[in-house]
Amino acid sequence: MTPKTKALIFNFITFVSLFLILRYLVLGYIIKTDGLWLALIAAVISSILAPKFFVIKDQGKEKLIMKTIFSKGIREL
Repeated sequence: MTPKTKALIFNFITFVSLFLILRYLVLGYIIKTDGLWLALIAAVISSILAPKFFVIKDQGKEKLIMKTIFSKGIREL
């Protein structure tokens, strides 16, 4: 599996897990509104909080990198 494919899968898994947690466990009890608005709010918050995975080329080698809003630097996986 190429690093770009891994980055895409990791981005999808982290976004979906945060979305489901926010939608059904957190926002469902806090905000009393329709399902569409809860889904939109959860999607925006999840896209902000989810770590971002991307690939860089360093000295001819591809590296998988993770960046979050909670840390200053980037982390190599």
